[in-house]
Amino acid sequence: MISTAATISDPVGFHLRAAGRIVKLAKTFDAEVTVRFQGRVANAKSIMGLASLAADCGSVVELEIDGPDDAAAAAALVRLIEIELAHPEVPEG
Repeated sequence: MISTAATISDPVGFHLRAAGRIVKLAKTFDAEVTVRFQGRVANAKSIMGLASLAADCGSVVELEIDGPDDAAAAAALVRLIEIELAHPEVPEG
């Protein structure tokens, strides 16, 4: 099991689009991923769970990852939360 922290970089925090990106990534790993913020707990594979944390930009969330892919999942999720979410995807059109 790996426990680590990540600082939310998305300018609007854990909204549905950011939560969706985290869920999509978390589901690619053979690992259970739990996110904790201010006493609340969410499964990282649940979009509503993540959005319900209501974590703002700059907030620090705790990640607990357990499973065969825990190291890879931890690295990828921290990168997404701290770096990639700082640049939200712009819809094409």
